[in-house]
Amino acid sequence: MKLTKNELCPIHRSRFCCGRSHRCSALTGVRRIEDPHHPRGYREYRSPAAMRRLLKQKIREQNSRCAICGRQFLRCEDAVPDHIAPKGMGGGRHDDHPDNIQAVHRGCNFRKGSKRL
Repeated sequence: MKLTKNELCPIHRSRFCCGRSHRCSALTGVRRIEDPHHPRGYREYRSPAAMRRLLKQKIREQNSRCAICGRQFLRCEDAVPDHIAPKGMGGGRHDDHPDNIQAVHRGCNFRKGSKRL
């Protein structure tokens, strides 16, 4: 049985197995690494360009407001991506998945550091 690129494999429950090409994920700048210990079964790593695209999306979703202090972003340079569950706190279990990223002010991110709020 031949699977399409967006169809889940019935055996592995993954889109990136059974000899399918990984080119589609390489073009988006997102690498998925299989991790049986992660709740999703994989971790995501984003290239800097993919992280910028995700940050723009998060700014729109958050109505141009910082997720930590709630103030509005005045300039595009003020917004930086922040990991909700910091990479330093969880190592490989936390990644660049959109559910773990939020847009915050540079100063708010600096004050937060590797802590969970």
